[in-house]
Amino acid sequence: MNPLETIQPLARIRRHHAIEHATVTLLTERNPDVRVIGRSDTTGFYIYGDVERDELEDAARRGLARLQSGESALAIHPRCGTNIVVTSLLSALAAVVALGRKPRLDKLPNVILATTVAAFLAQPLGAQVQARLTTSPDVRGARIAGIRESRMGQIKVQHVEIEWEG
Repeated sequence: MNPLETIQPLARIRRHHAIEHATVTLLTERNPDVRVIGRSDTTGFYIYGDVERDELEDAARRGLARLQSGESALAIHPRCGTNIVVTSLLSALAAVVALGRKPRLDKLPNVILATTVAAFLAQPLGAQVQARLTTSPDVRGARIAGIRESRMGQIKVQHVEIEWEG
């Protein structure tokens, strides 16, 4: 068992994050041009962007059902912020190592090469970090309870509320 499963509220956020990813995947399958940002919390997840409420609710319900039926790959999303963090950390580390103790301009080609390799390696690593740390496809007992809509300036914000049995 993943030790993160024993830490509440992290376990709940990881599950909501998986449902968020499944939802965004289904939204983009329906409309490849949709541009949204998601953020999970202890009560569900937020979707920032121009998506109709009915479309979001349908995608969330279908995404949850597919996760519950065993499609755990839906918990991982290629445009997750986790991937950006992993890429940034690896690239920064590679740059520091390539520069060494005495940074000089002639080391710039080494820095560019090192950060490029780090960014390349970060792609599969980001998916593994999602799978092991930031998401959990174990969403048994979850149900979509509703959606609350608000605005943040010009941006539509919808909170998908999730309830759990037990």
